[in-house]
Amino acid sequence: MQSIKKIAVIGATGRLGAPVATELAKSFSLRALVRSPDKAKDMLPSNVEIVKADLKDVSSLKEGLKDMDAIYISLATETTDLNLPFYEEREGVQNIINACKGLDIRYIVKIGALGAYPPALERVKFNAVPNIIRLQGHKIIAESGIRHTFFEPTHFMELLPMLIENKNLQWIGRTDLEMYWISVVDYARMVVKAFHNYETMSTEYSVQGPEQISVKDAMDCFIKNYDPTLSPRVGPLWMMKLIGIFSPKMKFLAHLFEYFGNNEEVFYSEETWEVFGKPSVTLEEFCKTLREKEAEKEVSL
Repeated sequence: MQSIKKIAVIGATGRLGAPVATELAKSFSLRALVRSPDKAKDMLPSNVEIVKADLKDVSSLKEGLKDMDAIYISLATETTDLNLPFYEEREGVQNIINACKGLDIRYIVKIGALGAYPPALERVKFNAVPNIIRLQGHKIIAESGIRHTFFEPTHFMELLPMLIENKNLQWIGRTDLEMYWISVVDYARMVVKAFHNYETMSTEYSVQGPEQISVKDAMDCFIKNYDPTLSPRVGPLWMMKLIGIFSPKMKFLAHLFEYFGNNEEVFYSEETWEVFGKPSVTLEEFCKTLREKEAEKEVSL
C-alpha cells in the first residue's frame, strides 16, 4: 500500500475546513489552496504551505495540486437559486477534477451533508438546494475514477455559537427535532484516519454524534454550560420567509430551516462507528470546552 504523505486542502479557511486542516497538519505534509494567503496564514498552523489558487482558475488549481498525493475538499453552497452559472460544489469541483488530469492524485475526501447521504435521501420529503448541487458535484468526483470518500455529517455542535445574537440563542421553526450532534473534533479524527487507510475506505460515510438530542434540549444545554446569561429565542418560519423576500441571506436561512423542519433524522452511522469508533465528544463537553477557551482568550487579552 502506497501511503499518502502530501495533502492539498481546498476550503482550508472555512468554519469547518480550518479545524480539519489543523488536525491533518499534525500527520501529513499539508498545502492549503486559498484565495487569500494572508487570511490563511493567520488561521492555519505555521507548518502548512500556503498557495494562492482560485476555483474558477483551473491553471492555478493545477499548479497548487502538483506533487500532491491527495485532496481534502471543504466547500459549501449557500443559495436557493438552482440556475446560477457557477457553484463551488459543482463547477468548482469540476475544475478541481480537470486540474487533476496528468497529476498523481490518488484519493479525494470531501465533506457533504447528511441530506446527501443515499439512505437518508430515501426519507427526504424535499431536498435543500445545497444538497441538490452537492450531489451533482459528488457525481463528478465519482465519475473521475479517482478513489474517493464523501463524509455526510449531521449538524455540527459548532453551529450553536453561531446562533448567538444580542445575548439570544436563536432558532427558527421546530425545536422538537432530535439530532445526533457531532463535534468537528471527532469529525477531523475521522478524516485523518481515512487518509491513513485510504485504500480500505468506503466511498461514503454518514457522520453522527454519540447522543440524540432535540434542538430545545441542545439549546438549554448550550446556555447552561457555555453562557447562562443567554436566552433562548425561537422564531416562526413564516416570519423568516417574509424577511427573506427582501434579504437573500434570510431567504436562504428560511429555506434551510424549512428543510430541517420537514426531515426527521434517524441513525445511519453503524458502519461509520465500526470503522472509526464511536464519537466521544458530548454536547455538554463541547459547551464547557468552548467556555474555557473563551475564558483563556479573555485572560490573554
